[in-house]
Amino acid sequence: TTCNFDSHHSLEGLGPISSNKNKADFAGLHVHSTLLTAADEDAVFGLLGAKFYARKIRRKEQKPGTRNREPIESKESVRWIESLELAREARQRLMETLSAQASASVSATEPAKSPLIISVGDREADIYELLVEAQQHREQGLGLLVRSQHNRGLEDGEKLLWRQLAESEQAGSLTLQLPRSQGQKAREATLSVRFTTVTIAVPAHKAKYLKMDTPVEVSIVELREQKAQEGKGICWRLLSTLKVDTLAAALQQARWYAKRWQIEEFHRILKTGCRVEARQMRSLERLRPMMALDMLVACRIMGMSAGARQRPQDPATDWLDEDEISALEAYESAGKKPVKDAPPMSLGAAVKSIARLGGHLGRKGDGHPGAQVLWQGLNKLDPITDLWRRLRPQTTCG
Repeated sequence: TTCNFDSHHSLEGLGPISSNKNKADFAGLHVHSTLLTAADEDAVFGLLGAKFYARKIRRKEQKPGTRNREPIESKESVRWIESLELAREARQRLMETLSAQASASVSATEPAKSPLIISVGDREADIYELLVEAQQHREQGLGLLVRSQHNRGLEDGEKLLWRQLAESEQAGSLTLQLPRSQGQKAREATLSVRFTTVTIAVPAHKAKYLKMDTPVEVSIVELREQKAQEGKGICWRLLSTLKVDTLAAALQQARWYAKRWQIEEFHRILKTGCRVEARQMRSLERLRPMMALDMLVACRIMGMSAGARQRPQDPATDWLDEDEISALEAYESAGKKPVKDAPPMSLGAAVKSIARLGGHLGRKGDGHPGAQVLWQGLNKLDPITDLWRRLRPQTTCG
């Protein structure tokens, strides 16, 4: 994402964030975040890392063809390689933790299961060097799943990637209920599902200028809306370094890619909830730690919201300390008769209470509280908790 600091005239070290289509330049920072989430349930574990950088020049100012001759280490695209490395390190730490738990368990009779980490990216991550790097870790429980942007050439040289996929046999179909979106009514869409395994050839400019010679074997999955107008409707072409040989595996790849939207939600919380673009700093050395702190807050909000949806009966102590829970209970029960032997506050109840502080009305049609009202509620809970700590009776001796 990009963070717009164009109105912060005293902030030094910014760069252009406008696209090549815009005539006017806006000053700000580019932010590349790597979020760790669960694959098959609604859970957010935290932020693996984030890279802040200012672009030196606009891309259209470069001479044609110069980017093709540069190694990826000198391009902004290297951030995708760095993100994949963060995923590899996370898998290694997870493996060490599972091995330690298995060793400490007296009743353990089987070795710890090998975890699988999937690095997911949008069409901007359809990069040959990234595919090559991920291919090297295929057998070590690290996968790459990206949306295809380039109609690449194949090793056999006969067809291009998308044509090879279009001519493959339809494996099945999937029916989705799509919500209303901008310019479109809510509708039911039937998607055809195709998948195949191909070997991508080395791009000509990579072989010519960078002397690269490694073909990449990938699985490609297509989900296309059957009754869509030409050029409209859903069409996902997904590249995966994992093996896809069944319809169930193809649909699993689609579900995993759908998780990518969480990074958009994360960035939305960062901007609208934490209001990172409103931070008043004069140097990037001071701004970066503040942005990192805002990112941790955004992760906490996402994790708490997801946990309340998935496991509302979990204890609130997983996310809040005892003083916060006590203050929240006292605020909620103000003027009410105390209940004897009341059970500990659950996560679902705590999130609803925090959301009410943030302005969520909790009506039948309001749905689950969103990230922004949770941010607002937590912001109000802080002074309530501070007041609770100051005014509660202290146990003293003598």
